[in-house]
Amino acid sequence: MFRSRFLRSIFAVVAFACLAFAQPVVAQPCADCQPAQGFAVAALVPPGRLVVSAESGGAWNIFTADPGGNAWQRLSVNATPARDPAVSPDGKTLAFRSKRDGVWEIYAMPVNGGVATRLTRGMTYSGAPVWSPDGKRIAFESYAHGDLDIWVMNADGAQPLDLTEDEKTHDYAPAWSPDAKWIAFTSWRTGTQQIFIVAADCVKACNAINLSQNKHDDQEPAWSPNGKKLAFVSDRDGQRAIYVADFSTNGLKNVRRITFSGWDDQPAWSPDGQWIAFVSARPTRQPIYIVAADGGVPRIVENGPTMASSVAWSSDALANLDDPAADARSLFKEQPDLAPASSGHPYELRRITSARLEGGLSKLSSRVADSFGALQTRVKQEVGYDFLAILSDLARPLDLRCDNTCDTLSWHKAGRAVDTRLDYTDARGIGGLEIVREDQQGETFFRVYLRTAAQDGSMGEPLKEAPWDLSYRARWVVGRGEGGAKKPVPYGFWVDLTELARQYGWERISAHDDDELDWRTNKLGAEYWHFQKQHGLNWYQAMREVYAESDLKSLGEWDALGRAGYDPYLLYLKGIPAPAKAWQWNILGP
Repeated sequence: MFRSRFLRSIFAVVAFACLAFAQPVVAQPCADCQPAQGFAVAALVPPGRLVVSAESGGAWNIFTADPGGNAWQRLSVNATPARDPAVSPDGKTLAFRSKRDGVWEIYAMPVNGGVATRLTRGMTYSGAPVWSPDGKRIAFESYAHGDLDIWVMNADGAQPLDLTEDEKTHDYAPAWSPDAKWIAFTSWRTGTQQIFIVAADCVKACNAINLSQNKHDDQEPAWSPNGKKLAFVSDRDGQRAIYVADFSTNGLKNVRRITFSGWDDQPAWSPDGQWIAFVSARPTRQPIYIVAADGGVPRIVENGPTMASSVAWSSDALANLDDPAADARSLFKEQPDLAPASSGHPYELRRITSARLEGGLSKLSSRVADSFGALQTRVKQEVGYDFLAILSDLARPLDLRCDNTCDTLSWHKAGRAVDTRLDYTDARGIGGLEIVREDQQGETFFRVYLRTAAQDGSMGEPLKEAPWDLSYRARWVVGRGEGGAKKPVPYGFWVDLTELARQYGWERISAHDDDELDWRTNKLGAEYWHFQKQHGLNWYQAMREVYAESDLKSLGEWDALGRAGYDPYLLYLKGIPAPAKAWQWNILGP
């Protein structure tokens, strides 16, 4: 019933602060106020341009902007989808991966426009290109030999060479050192993600050196411009964050954490080595932030796409090819059915005929039914089978009362929630669903991946993160009651169902960790199968779209819900009308 101890405690602090100062205040000028960060001072604005891979209108493209978030422009015209941007040292050529010819390959094109040239062929999957300092070669990751390996090739795609062929676990995310001697990369060869380096001029039986040398996950290395430091991602403090360390072939030295946002990824250095840009995931968005290389308060890069996957930095000004706003089109035309005016509410619950539901109401709010249908079609196209043809739950009866494993005030009752299957196995008995644990801002989320029907590279991507095992054995034996444990990274190609759902407005929710239902001890609290579409409404507003006010009286009565165990903060968030005696919550309301 109460989703998270962390959320509950944070809201209590905010509510107490609001109530403590709930009195008229006369605004006063602030003579001593200073900008929160140096970005407001022209002399401290980072140099160069950001190059960002981001989703806009359902397609992944490559954009550029100055570090202040101004003059966003799209670079990868006619190369959709395009990801993993890398600008050549002379600033003239953009390397990236694209699926325009059927499988993920690496392409190069002039940054100011022109024809994209395909550099890799017949390698099943290739990505994450990075230029050598002299611009003559490109390092990249490829699945050509049955697992992810680090490869190098000439800048024109000639003479590809596998540097980590002898290692049968995933090696990926290469980064070329500024002195051209080393290629740093992420590897699973020790059983955890660790940062290794290999000599860039090696041609056979290349000896890789482990720089991490610990039991934690370190990944996504990025060299500082002078080659003396490495920025990387680690969970060594229990939370995924950006770290900076001094480089030594004997290991990382003087490791220090510089971000504390919750789920930070993909660090990239500014040309002057004073700043680091990174992707910081939130439950509903993944914006770009910039932080000083020695730490500080990060600043969000404004005005651009809100779902970024990677960021690079170029020292040269990049010219424009297109306007990204033109690409932010709707993925489907949502025209909900209007209910009769006499019903007292604007929308009906529409029957869903494209999916089978065992029991319950096979209905959704007519305001979201079209987007579910579009998502179902998209998932079928991406994975090669209709995963959403069978569902665990859709709409619930208005009078349904729940136990501790569900919520009486559920979004299912508003017809705005979908529960997928908890697992999937194909006709050959091969498991096709994996979940990856993500801890963000005090909440635990799970990301759902589906194994594609075709495993030839034409669908999906290799999975780089270790899936989470929620089995009884993992929770109580391997994980010692910690909610499970990581499994080995599976081979093959996978589609991120959570990301596809988000593109159509269907958001995941966090796992339960309250006293009555905790995902660590009860798998039903994990909620990885649940997606809901809110349209910015609170729960009571959404209910009023499909039910008349008279129907909601018994369900939305503040005092009765309080007696049933609901905290006032949750009733406030749900939008339940507060009585006059609950004056403190009325103050917090609009």
